[in-house]
Amino acid sequence: MKIRFGLALAFLIGLTTAGCAGGGGGAATSSATPAAGAGGVALQAGERPRENAETRAAERAIDQAGEAEDEAQAEALYQEAFTNAEAAMTADERNPLAHLLAGRALMGLNRYAEASAHLDRAEELRPLYQFDIQRERETAWMNLYQEAVPFVNSGDYEAAAEVFESANAIYDQRPEVMIMLGQIYAQLREHDKSIENLDRAMAVAADEEILATVDSATAASWQEQVADIPMTRASVLADAGRFEEAVSGFADLVAADPDNVVFTRNLAALLIQADQNDSAVVVLDGLMTRSDLSAQDYYTVGIGYYQTSAYERAAQAFAGAAERNVNDRDALEMWARSLQIDSIYDAVPAVADRWIALDPNSQTAHIIYAQAANQMGNTQVAADMIGRVEAMKVIVTDLQITRRSTGGATVSGSLRNGSGAPGSQTTLAFTFYDEAGTAMGSANVAVTLPATDMSEIFRVDFDSADQVGGYGYTVSGM
Repeated sequence: MKIRFGLALAFLIGLTTAGCAGGGGGAATSSATPAAGAGGVALQAGERPRENAETRAAERAIDQAGEAEDEAQAEALYQEAFTNAEAAMTADERNPLAHLLAGRALMGLNRYAEASAHLDRAEELRPLYQFDIQRERETAWMNLYQEAVPFVNSGDYEAAAEVFESANAIYDQRPEVMIMLGQIYAQLREHDKSIENLDRAMAVAADEEILATVDSATAASWQEQVADIPMTRASVLADAGRFEEAVSGFADLVAADPDNVVFTRNLAALLIQADQNDSAVVVLDGLMTRSDLSAQDYYTVGIGYYQTSAYERAAQAFAGAAERNVNDRDALEMWARSLQIDSIYDAVPAVADRWIALDPNSQTAHIIYAQAANQMGNTQVAADMIGRVEAMKVIVTDLQITRRSTGGATVSGSLRNGSGAPGSQTTLAFTFYDEAGTAMGSANVAVTLPATDMSEIFRVDFDSADQVGGYGYTVSGM
């Protein structure tokens, strides 16, 4: 699953936030009048902050750490601050200022889960601290988010996850980090962690109390970001092998958006994985009634039918793919295979001819043609096909194309040495086509022949700004 990094760094820089609040002020006293907190809830003043030698030393060390010349000096000062705050808490556990300072010192030491616990306690003892603490938490959250950006962009997802976890630990009132962690853990195949974060993101984005504290633009942005979570969640469940739950998730998606072909295709695929072939065929039949399917849609539907042993239907779907993408070698192969398995022998030659034209050194294509011809009583054609196989000095197998979303493609496969001279070179010249069958360009790959009956893996890359439809090759140098 590809990571979608939806939040740009500029978005974070543009947020308006207050800086970290001050030390809490030893002169503060309890207020007789409750203050309004988040969502208009009245806040009691709570315990009075009590300054002493330890809290003053902690505040001084925190201030000095902020001006330190290097990280080592800052770390030492934050540790000193925490030691003094701990001493203040030991002397008076209900002093909210001691917990507040401990939280700030621990944030400086990057111990965010511990920091959050002390800030929680400070706020519990003195609810009026909520204003300062909320700002400090969110500021730390944004700094950590920015710190994780380079890791995400470089693909170092483990490092990014560690930083994002710290952001979540210090501030859990925003869904963005949770969404990112859901995607990262999906990529790392830590499925339970992925689901947990995705569910947390959905809960935060739907929390009326939290939504009351943000502006309408932020709330709208959250709703846009969480809109993709049900699809991501269902995909994670599928990757985890929890097919029944994944089926339920995609069934909900299809019910909400019945015109979405991708959702419906995925539902069919998951039904097959869950051994619900009859239900899968019903879904696939529904797709085949549509008039807006692409070549890829038809191919995917064909694979679904093939997996459920509905070979006649599979042949129809692969025919639809090859009609829309005329040089789709893969669709032609699967079409011919489906016809052969379903004993529709008279339809095989025309399809196999198109397959062989693109894949001339495919032993399988010639054998399927020969078997169909033999079943129809065309023994001469069958013998001719077998003769071609026996004459092949090299056999091309395991062809696979990967089309890039930005254009171009990669083809990989194996070249088996039938009767060529080991150590000699063979060149495979690939031509790439658009869906209409117009040549887009070519790319060659030279393969050194291994020992007889041994295979050599090859790969060829074709760069293009346009989408690739099909491909074929010729062999030379023998």
